Amino acid sequence: MSSEAASSATQLRVDVWKVGDLLREQSLRIPDYQRPYRWEVRNVAQLIDDVHEFMHLGAYRLGSIILHEDESEDLNIVDGQQRFITLVLIAHALASAGSTQIDPVAIQEHKVSEFGLDVTRERLTENFAYIRETISRWTPADRERFAAFVLQSCEVLVLILSNVDEAFQMFDSQNTRGKALDPTDLLKAYHIREMDSDAVSEDTKRRMVAIWEDVRPAEVSSLFADHLFKIKRWSSGRDVPDSGLRTADVDVFKGVREKDPHNYHNHWARPLLYAKNFTEDFRLENAALVRFGILKPVDYPYQIDQPIINGETFFTSVRYYHQLATTYGLFGPKSRRGDLPREIDVLDAHRNDTRYGLTRNLFDNLLLYYVDRFGEQDLESAVRLFARHAVSLRARHYAVKRSMINRYALTEPNLFREIRDSIRPREVLRRTVARPELSSTVRPFGDFDAIVPAIWGPEDAN
Repeated sequence: MSSEAASSATQLRVDVWKVGDLLREQSLRIPDYQRPYRWEVRNVAQLIDDVHEFMHLGAYRLGSIILHEDESEDLNIVDGQQRFITLVLIAHALASAGSTQIDPVAIQEHKVSEFGLDVTRERLTENFAYIRETISRWTPADRERFAAFVLQSCEVLVLILSNVDEAFQMFDSQNTRGKALDPTDLLKAYHIREMDSDAVSEDTKRRMVAIWEDVRPAEVSSLFADHLFKIKRWSSGRDVPDSGLRTADVDVFKGVREKDPHNYHNHWARPLLYAKNFTEDFRLENAALVRFGILKPVDYPYQIDQPIINGETFFTSVRYYHQLATTYGLFGPKSRRGDLPREIDVLDAHRNDTRYGLTRNLFDNLLLYYVDRFGEQDLESAVRLFARHAVSLRARHYAVKRSMINRYALTEPNLFREIRDSIRPREVLRRTVARPELSSTVRPFGDFDAIVPAIWGPEDAN
């Protein structure tokens, strides 16, 4: 296939723009789904230093910017926002310092995303102050040379796609700083776009993304990669890739489009939509009765192993599972409830010991999956079973590796699959785990002399 045909097939346009043209482009937009502006002073300083370093060569390519051209022919920045905003700040700082190379009126005004606005505002203020202070130390002639070089001799490779999904795929594969895109970034952007397709109000979109921004990024990433993704894989009898959750795997967290005309024929999707509509109607019609305690609230029945409804329900599910994971101590004992069965305290005592990290993760995921399906029915028995199941593997080996956890999770009895297939808790809890025999010649670590009795009880009682 020729390059021309390839471009046509993917609806991709590639061009090289001068920075001055980029800053004056009237159709350029920063879409709502963009992350906050997070570049720090060190990033800005590096960009200015890079430009200075290449000035003697007469030209400098700053990297690439990926744009999505929507139906209104606006060019939405998919990748390159951080660098682009920084260039806008530099241009305004040069103009305010009196550079004749820059007409501040010609530089297009841009509205940044309101999501994470506090972070964006803080970074904008700090970075602009740094840029102004830096160029104030230059002579007027140095400022003019720098401004002319940035506008006329600095270039960016511009890739314009009309298909937004292809634009985000390219976003993942073509990061100019070499930092891998976290899969959760793709999920956030995807589900914001899904709300656009469902004509969700701007206020609702802001509230949904506020839910996301309220959770620490590390905990969002851990929730999906360490817990939800593993549960989905193990409960369906599939192993977890050695690389963990990849951007190629995010489709497991995409599901039903509410406006999809095929939903009538997709019988699997209809119960999910019925449940969403019912809970929304109940909330609207009975808000006062719920507020005064006459009726109990009815929430959407999230389930880890069922398809997600795209858009708004995805974001509320993130809040739901983050709260659930926090309650049961998946992010650390400080935030969990204090009335949970004692076996959790035993495992918490070794949480920071790297020898037990994977063991604890296996326990956490069994507990999260069980509570997601059955609530707190027979919780004490469930915690005891899952603690014994996880510790049993650890007690038989000097070291537990990811590959071993993978095999163990899928080996009969696969408790994840049993949870998925069970109608009542007792179908899972009838399982027993034999007390491990700690040989005097093959011992994982001496502290099991304390851990095993704490999980199984005194030896003569078992």
